Amino acid sequence: MAGYESEENLKQFDASQSPPSKNHNTIDYNVLIYIPNVIDGFDGYAARKLQQCSIFGAWFDVVIDNISRGLLWTHLHPMLYLIAAVEWTAFVCNHSFGSEWRDKLTQGHQIRPPKLVGLAMANNFRNPWGIWTIAGLHVLPVWLLGLQYDVFTSHLWFIPYCIKIGGLIILGLGRLLCLFVELWSIWIHITLMLINVSGKA
Repeated sequence: MAGYESEENLKQFDASQSPPSKNHNTIDYNVLIYIPNVIDGFDGYAARKLQQCSIFGAWFDVVIDNISRGLLWTHLHPMLYLIAAVEWTAFVCNHSFGSEWRDKLTQGHQIRPPKLVGLAMANNFRNPWGIWTIAGLHVLPVWLLGLQYDVFTSHLWFIPYCIKIGGLIILGLGRLLCLFVELWSIWIHITLMLINVSGKA
C-alpha cells in the first residue's frame, strides 16, 4: 500500500509551523522547494527535523514513490503494471479519507477489518506485521530487479544463495499481505460509496 509512512507527516503537520499569512487562501509556493520535497529516501525524516511538514509534501512523497515503483514493475514485465494500478487505486481511495485514513479504514465504519489487515495496520504499521507489509511494498521490486540483472552474482556475490531466495520468499509474502491490505481499502471505499448512494435513493 502506498505511502503509509509519508502520510504520517500529515498528523504531525501543525498549521502554526507554516509561514504567517493574512489570507488563509494565499497559495504558498515556497512549499514546493522545501528540502524534503526535493530529496528522496530520507524525506520524511528531513521534513520532521526541519519542521517542513506539509500536506503537499506528504501527497508528493506518495506520488513519487508510486511512480518509481510503477516504473520498476513495468521494467520487470509489462503486465506487472497491474500491481502499480492497484497501488494507485489504493492511494486514491485512502487519500479521500484524509490524514486519518488508517483509523477510518479500521474503526470508522461498521465493517470490521480482517485480522491480517488489523495486524498490519496496528500502530500505524509500526509492528512486525506492518514492517513486513511495507518491506514487501518497497523492497520486492528492487530485489526482483537485482535478480533479473544478476546483481547478486556480480556485485553481491558474498550473499549466500539461501538469503537471496529466502529474501525473495519473505518479500513476496510481504507484498501479498500488502496487496490484501490494498484490496481491503479499495473494497471499503467502494462499499461506503454504495452505502451513501443507497442512503440518498
